[in-house]
Amino acid sequence: MARKKALFYIETLGCPKNLVDSEVIVSNIQDVGYELVNNPKSAEVLIVNTCGFIQPAKEESIDVILDFVRLKKEGKCKKLIVVGCLVQRYKEKLEKSIPEVDFFLGLDEISEIKHICNSKDPFEDKRFILTPKHYAYLRISDGCENFCSYCTIPFIRGPVRSKSIDEIVNEAKQLADQGVKEIIIIAQDIGNYGVDIYGERRLNELLLDLDKIDDIHWLRLLYLNPQHITKKLLFTIKDSQRICKYLDIPIQHISDNILKKMNRKTSKKDLIQALGMINDLVPELSIRTTFIVGFPGETEKDFEELLDFVQKQKFDHLGAFTYFQEEGTKAASLPNQITEDIKQKRFEKLMEVQKVISQDSLERFIGKKLSVIVDKKIKPKIYECRSEFDAPDIDGIVFLEEADANVGDIIEVEIVNSLEYDLIAHPVKK
Repeated sequence: MARKKALFYIETLGCPKNLVDSEVIVSNIQDVGYELVNNPKSAEVLIVNTCGFIQPAKEESIDVILDFVRLKKEGKCKKLIVVGCLVQRYKEKLEKSIPEVDFFLGLDEISEIKHICNSKDPFEDKRFILTPKHYAYLRISDGCENFCSYCTIPFIRGPVRSKSIDEIVNEAKQLADQGVKEIIIIAQDIGNYGVDIYGERRLNELLLDLDKIDDIHWLRLLYLNPQHITKKLLFTIKDSQRICKYLDIPIQHISDNILKKMNRKTSKKDLIQALGMINDLVPELSIRTTFIVGFPGETEKDFEELLDFVQKQKFDHLGAFTYFQEEGTKAASLPNQITEDIKQKRFEKLMEVQKVISQDSLERFIGKKLSVIVDKKIKPKIYECRSEFDAPDIDGIVFLEEADANVGDIIEVEIVNSLEYDLIAHPVKK
């Protein structure tokens, strides 16, 4: 009679890069004979993969840890393991303040999980996909050396460490063999890919190799800092049938005064020139960007400059954050810190402007045909989908009505209506 498998549950917080770490953890624990479950209340081993990037993320991580401590006290859970960025940053403090946790593992200690689960086998770099099976994230490098003055990532994740092109291509083929149709390329800054192992940036060469994999339908690019936008890269995107006409380009601000304080290694002139080059060479490209409002020393003039820039550029997707004073960063000690109420007012004003831009932008799709990937069935004949112009979880949805489809299908639809951030579509009649 086979021994009953021990049950484990993992909660992943933060960005897709953390999700990839969780997928590696899950694969290794399953090798030991544990079974992944969807309900933490039924698990004997609970794992929290934390985020330590900004204050709200840290608070969310602590809340989840304390929730799991309560579950452990109820008796079902035998081991509580906390891993990830928050531990990398605050391990000693966490061990003292939450002694109910059995193991705190930083990013360079995650391989210890197999030993904790009573295995002597080596920790392997393989993954169990936790996203819906038709899309997956592919991390091409870890770490960052940009040292933006507000950011803790270089201190948490360390310097850039790239995988080889062959290694990435093999991983992409394995994902495709598992039925993954959309691969989303991620790193702290994909534009810096290869500088550590090749002595130069090799993102374009990597994309050309990935573009040859027949079973991949969509390749999507996230987190490209604007100084890495080149004509060569744009022509590669333009000429490809697989690379989505989509780029996530974190701009953060447009005022030269603030960009310099942020240590962003770019200027207003450079940014406008890069965006102009995109518009000239690949005008259909959908751009997602992010901005920080309320950075130390941000004057009303700086903020109005940002608003004016956003209104002129009309970004397809825009996210914003209020500045958080993160300990250990240069920006935390800058003078002229902005009050929370001013930060919030600026945030709300920026997002109100973007809502109008998004609504106007989406109206242009009405009556047009688009290819969409089916993410989820909501109810009979109604589905959540995305076009190539939308990344999962962060961008808009194409609501497909009057359809019969399967999750993971890529189908042609006609847009019949638009909302503030989403589209409504019907299948194209054959």
